[in-house]
Amino acid sequence: MMEGNKLWWSRRLMLPEMREKAVHTCSDCRFLVRIQGREEVRWGCVAGLPGYGSLRKRVPEMLPALDILKTAGKEGLRKVLEGGNPERPACGFFLAR
Repeated sequence: MMEGNKLWWSRRLMLPEMREKAVHTCSDCRFLVRIQGREEVRWGCVAGLPGYGSLRKRVPEMLPALDILKTAGKEGLRKVLEGGNPERPACGFFLAR
């Protein structure tokens, strides 16, 4: 019933905290950092790493991949690099820079 109703979809309400996440992209997020490897630099999201997600550690602008390997292992590095798209909509961990 509501799928074809244009009036219903134009009148949707959005909570203020959800609007902030819907408007911003990962490039505005504090957890998006450059990950320095041996030969290249890639973007990655460090919100899932211990210490950075809870803001116990200061989030740097660039983080060596070796440090991530030491703390989180190969799977942790893989997860960090999966979240490295700056044009992606912000997630639940979004914090403005």
